[in-house]
Amino acid sequence: MSEASGKQASPGGGIGVVIVAAGRGARAGQADGPKQYQRIGGRAVIAHTLDIFLSHPLIGPVVVAIHADDAELLQRAAGAHAERLITVIGGPSRQASVRLGLLALRDQAPEKVLVHDAVRPFVDAGLIDRTIEAIGERHGALPALPVADTLKRESATGMIDETVSRAGLHAAQTPQGFPFWPLLAAHEKAHHLGKAEFTDDAAIAEWAQIPVRIVPGSP
Repeated sequence: MSEASGKQASPGGGIGVVIVAAGRGARAGQADGPKQYQRIGGRAVIAHTLDIFLSHPLIGPVVVAIHADDAELLQRAAGAHAERLITVIGGPSRQASVRLGLLALRDQAPEKVLVHDAVRPFVDAGLIDRTIEAIGERHGALPALPVADTLKRESATGMIDETVSRAGLHAAQTPQGFPFWPLLAAHEKAHHLGKAEFTDDAAIAEWAQIPVRIVPGSP
């Protein structure tokens, strides 16, 4: 497992990955550390996530953005995968962590990049394939599911103000995919302008006028 230093840490390829794993996840409890290191089927959540991406034939360099306190946790969870990873210390928000992960991929210069949350271990190869295939030279791809629940808008008094139409509404998932350099430029622009309110990469792409295509997600 290498620190971000421009060193190639995985086989070359046109598709890089940033896995965001710097969060504390306090709501999930801390028995085995933050939720990305808690166990499913006897293994850390992030270990399952890494398996999927590192076994995919199209994936090249993989960056994991972690909390400064979690290097040992990642080492244990990654096991034999550790040598294929580039690790960076993430920032105070998801947006900041993604930016730092993208910066760590500059020397590898992938054509496309996927950004995925470590705590989503049930992503499958089909979803990764659909996302990759939908990325264009100037547009990104977002896996999403149509909203099925009835949506209510709350008033200032705590009462229902209105029922919101769910037509055209989707719940965003990850991995979200983009042409690498436009996404990095969007993150750098937002950083330098002090805009830190974006909750996913499709939102920052929308702000930067990078079109994003919706692809079928997975329940």
